[in-house]
Amino acid sequence: MRKKIVSIVFLVVIVILGFVVVSDYIQNKSSQPPQLIVSEEEWDFGIVKPDAKPTHIFIIKNAGDEDLLIERVRSSCGCLKASISSKRISPGKSVELKATFDTTGYRGKVKKDIYIKSNDSREPGLEKKISVHVEVEHQIEPIISVSQNEWNLGLISQEDKPIFEFIIENKGDEDLIIDKMDIYKHINYNISFPLIILPGEKYKVTWIYDSTEHQLGEIRESVIIYSNDPIRKAISFRILGYIKEKNKPALSIYPIVANLSLATNSEVDTIEKFTFENFGDELVKIVSIKSSVDYLTPLKNDFILKSQEKQDLQVVLMKDKAREEMEENQVKEYLYLTIAIPVNISK
Repeated sequence: MRKKIVSIVFLVVIVILGFVVVSDYIQNKSSQPPQLIVSEEEWDFGIVKPDAKPTHIFIIKNAGDEDLLIERVRSSCGCLKASISSKRISPGKSVELKATFDTTGYRGKVKKDIYIKSNDSREPGLEKKISVHVEVEHQIEPIISVSQNEWNLGLISQEDKPIFEFIIENKGDEDLIIDKMDIYKHINYNISFPLIILPGEKYKVTWIYDSTEHQLGEIRESVIIYSNDPIRKAISFRILGYIKEKNKPALSIYPIVANLSLATNSEVDTIEKFTFENFGDELVKIVSIKSSVDYLTPLKNDFILKSQEKQDLQVVLMKDKAREEMEENQVKEYLYLTIAIPVNISK
């Protein structure tokens, strides 16, 4: 009898333990958090035609035991559209994520990403990333490239004429044709339209910004160049800066630099003219004019400039003597001026 009681007790204990184990299993199973599983974490559309819009359907599954909630689906570029069929996914269920890649404006290999934000706590930042690849088939076409498209002139004076240069290059395999440019009338340029740049070639563009007629104040202008590049048909250039009123010096000398040549087609000595102008209210005396070499001779030794007066100084390059004394093909010499500056002293 006692053995029978012990057996019954043992059986009861076994049943209770089994119930506890099953209950714990059921409880643990139901407590599994939502898990986002995607059919492909990377997708390659392969090679497509230009302007194609390939589409792929990703399957999003909830491998957890609680509802998977999709808060947001976004992509790294507006060219990649992504939409999901439902933002609530029950345990064990799946939904479709439709992705369409608009390749308009792209060349060669391109990679973009889709981000899915959900309540799956396993994902970094609660976002699942899907990478999408595509390669746009090569087409014979011009490709415009510019070395620079923004300039800041800084602080300049009215009448200043800063120069800026940039390179236009054709990186394509068809002639690049620049047929028009929207530009301000005070910007001078060295382009004649149509400008044709062959594949692989470059063209150096020079712009001269003439601020003489420009109003004082901030410079904020835009120039647009138009070409037959099918993707970059118009390129914008920004010009920034500030124009202040020009401070006229008391004494002006023009030109600041003279360029003289020992041209072999003429034996006549070369004459260069410098113009001196006194913008001040006081008389200016040039008491001495000398040259750094004897084959460069000023035709005045001194002169006086009255207020608002202008005078010319001629300088002669004696070619025969210069050829004898010059040891290099090009040298830089100077004129030295001694100016008398009045100093009033009172007692």
